[in-house]
Formats: sequence, structure tokens, C-alpha cells
Amino acid sequence: MPGFYPQIDIAGTPKEMGLAHGRQLRARVQQTAASLRSIVGSEIYDASWRDLQQTYAYCQQHAPALMEEIEGIAQGAEMDIRNVFMINAHLEVVSWKRMVWQAPVAVAHSAACSSHAVVTDAEVLLGWNGDDWKGWLDCGAIVRGHPAHGEPFIYFSWAGSVGRPGLGSHLALGANTLPGKHWRADGLLYNMLCRQVLEARSAEEGVEIFKTNHACSGMNYLIADEAGTLVDVEAHADGFEVLTPEDRGTRGYLLHTNCFLNPQLAGGEVDVDTTCSRLSAAQRLYREKVPVDVAGVRAVQSDHTGGVCVHREESCTVISFVAEVRSGQFHAIRGNPCEGTAQTFTLN
Repeated sequence: MPGFYPQIDIAGTPKEMGLAHGRQLRARVQQTAASLRSIVGSEIYDASWRDLQQTYAYCQQHAPALMEEIEGIAQGAEMDIRNVFMINAHLEVVSWKRMVWQAPVAVAHSAACSSHAVVTDAEVLLGWNGDDWKGWLDCGAIVRGHPAHGEPFIYFSWAGSVGRPGLGSHLALGANTLPGKHWRADGLLYNMLCRQVLEARSAEEGVEIFKTNHACSGMNYLIADEAGTLVDVEAHADGFEVLTPEDRGTRGYLLHTNCFLNPQLAGGEVDVDTTCSRLSAAQRLYREKVPVDVAGVRAVQSDHTGGVCVHREESCTVISFVAEVRSGQFHAIRGNPCEGTAQTFTLN
């Protein structure tokens, strides 16, 4: 499809997958690194490495295979490994900038990304709108992998990344930022946590990942597995909490955007109508009619009454996908879902 994100296939050992990734997307990986430095600011980019060196060491110890894959990407893209690691630490760098460099009062919510999961009679659907800076439209890629010792996966991310939301053999994953109050250096990168979840065999196994790995900052992970189990993990620098449809008073679906919904993490009961308009809009649409197919989920993703589909001067929905977990179908749109046409990829 003209103008769509490039799609690559990688397979084999971690090093082999990384080399294939870097070689196939060499120019785009280099562009992603340059764009990250530009949008964060060179001074902040370099200063953040002071703390991220500890993160680098933590990832080497707790995710050596993914670090080997990053090394392969760097070699294949003819880049320094530090800059490829920083691509994978994109959200951590942004969080570090906000919480360490700028050190402002924590905001009530942020305005990026929304995740939907719904169980129908025939399928388990997970939809994700990834909202971000428009410049990332020139850096994205669809990566499909077949590890020599692991589960197949397909995800969308900036070129050079080892993981982000997508589809695995047994589950799908959506994610969105949360307004964490703390940043920690001894944690796994968001991209790495996503990748580990994508290779899990169930939602329960996906949750276990957060019991053994720290997150650097606030991030939400919505998991939907082939059995129809839906769980939401609100992770932060000090731990995590799990939400289920029962916790949210829904049946057969679970939604999340960018505010903590767990009362303890949010500091009290959350009124989404006043704190998170996109979640309020999505909940209203689901109450009116729970989606039963990909088109139904996409209709919610395209909503403008509460800004689910993001249109701003500098940012937009840069990716919108709906994953069919049981059939292994991944339907993705480059840019806003209200304007684009989906391209379908199969997991295998």
C-alpha cells in the first residue's frame, strides 16, 4: 500500500533477528535516532544517559536476549548500540525529562494512546490507537518475528525497537502512558516489557512478567488472550495493580486510556467524565453498542466526540490497529483511523 509503514520479517536467534531488523530498516533506524534526539533536545538526550546507564545494566542482566537483539540492530543499521538502546528507551527518556530534568508537579493525566479489548462469540479483539508526534509517521514500521526459541509476534513501533503493542500467538497487547510520579533507573524498558508480554502464552503469564521486573515509569498494559481473559496492568515505578472487567463494572470488554483507574494509585475514586474525556467517550460508545467485529472496534477508535481519534497541530493517531487474537489477524492503519485504509497482516 503506497505510503504505508514498511513491514519486515525477522527470524532466528536474537542476534540474527536484530541484524535482519537493522539491515532492512537501516535508513529508518538512523532517522528514528536523529528524530528522538531532535524532539527531546540534545542536552536532555545526553544528560539522561547518566541515569539510563543503570537501566542499560539492568536490562543486560534481566533481558539479555533482547539486549543481544538491540546489539544486532545496531550492527545491521551501522550505528552505535547506545543510540539504538535510546530508541528503545524513547518513553523512558521522555518520562525522565518530565520527572527528573523538569521535575514539575505530576499532571493529572497525559493525552496519548487508548486501548480496547472485547470478547465476542467468535473472536477476541484488541484495538489500539497509538497517539504521538506527527514526525514519527516517517519512523514507524511493522515487525513480524519468528524467534528460534519463542513465540511468533507482530508489533508496530519506531524502527529499531524490539517491541511495542501488537499480537502474539496467544494474546494481544495495547498500552498507554500513565502519569507516574516517580522514575527509577533499575527497570526494564517499556519496549522490552511489551515484547515479553507478546511472547507470553496467556494473560496470567503476561501479568507474571510484572511480578519479576520493575518498570521505569508509569505505563498501562491491556492484555487480551485467546481464552477470552482480559486484564489491565497499571504499572509504575513502585509496582503495579491489575484491573479486570469485573473491577470496572463491564462484561466482556475492558477499556483504558491515560489516567490511573485503580483508586489507590489515582488517589481516590476516578470520575472519568471529568478526568479522561477519551475514556468517557469510549465507555459511552461501548455501553450503547458493544462491538462484535473489527469494524465495530474501529468505529470507536475513529470517534471524535471525546477525542479518541487524535487530531492536533503537532500530534495525531500515528497508528491504529485491531488484532484478532484467535485467527492471528492484525489490521493496521497508518495515521488516523477515520482517514486511513487498513492493511492486514497474518501472524504466521
